[in-house]
Amino acid sequence: MSGAKRLVAIPMKDPRDAKTRLGLALTPDQRGQLALSLFRTTVTRLREAVEGLGSQVDLAVVSASPIIRDMAETLGLSVIDDGGAPSLSLAVEAAANWATEQGYDALCVLPGDLADPDPVDLAWLLDHPLEGGTAVICPAKDLGTNALMVPLPCPFAFAYGAKSTIRHRGAAEEAGLTPVMMPLGSLRVDIDTVEDLHHLPSGHLRRPRRETAQ
Repeated sequence: MSGAKRLVAIPMKDPRDAKTRLGLALTPDQRGQLALSLFRTTVTRLREAVEGLGSQVDLAVVSASPIIRDMAETLGLSVIDDGGAPSLSLAVEAAANWATEQGYDALCVLPGDLADPDPVDLAWLLDHPLEGGTAVICPAKDLGTNALMVPLPCPFAFAYGAKSTIRHRGAAEEAGLTPVMMPLGSLRVDIDTVEDLHHLPSGHLRRPRRETAQ
């Protein structure tokens, strides 16, 4: 990856609107605090990952939320305003356009709600070569896309949603890229549903309430 300039973009909702599918297990305040805690952990692990890499890898958050923007600035991240994009795909498109304008060679999109990302896995991903026309896809356990790294400008439209790994792989192939499937263990689980909470390391939550009243 020598000489490459890459951007890692983390799309984030306003914490007041985050993790609604956890409503049976967590209060609104707990959901917001969980979203922020996972985000901070992701940034910390990314910083550990890029320390040993030989090329420039910058970090940015993609959000229109004032809360997220303030936290990102405190953490020293670039802030990409997605203009309140109504979908993740459009938010990522805004990030790709911004990164291209800023002269980056590649974009890596990483969710801010990974359960326990390993800096070794992150470094392995971020150091993967894209020369020769490749795109790297890290599938989630449910075949969502938990990491996507593409050359810039990206030659295909982003297609997040259920089983988006399949769509992203097909779109990359149709655009003439070679998709590289990278099923990294610590990037398979993001925290979206109540069932995902058992993957959560201790320290992210304080006294979650029970699913049903007793």
